[in-house]
Amino acid sequence: MSWYVLVERDRYGQSERPSKIPVEGGREVAVTRAEEVARSCTPTMHLSGTPIGRMVFQTSPTSWFVELTKSLWSKSDKGPTTIVEHVTVRAAELVHFQELIPAEPPKKSRFGR
Repeated sequence: MSWYVLVERDRYGQSERPSKIPVEGGREVAVTRAEEVARSCTPTMHLSGTPIGRMVFQTSPTSWFVELTKSLWSKSDKGPTTIVEHVTVRAAELVHFQELIPAEPPKKSRFGR
């Protein structure tokens, strides 16, 4: 079949819809691409040039757990606030695919209901 990099984000205990990045090539290409994504992904809410902290853990030969941190200081705060976001990155092979058949509108009954 085909290979993908799957990216799942979790911020404040809220999971976001996972993203799928198609990869041309086999397992090794997908694993290399997944590691690149783990080392370079940025937080969901990120301003270019703002420094971020990053810890990347390899949890299996094909997956990584990433902790991203950034520090913010607003005028009303007495100190900086640290925002933490977790990202799981996996290389995965698509092993089964069944195309969705679109639903059809309901049929009208004899009584118009």
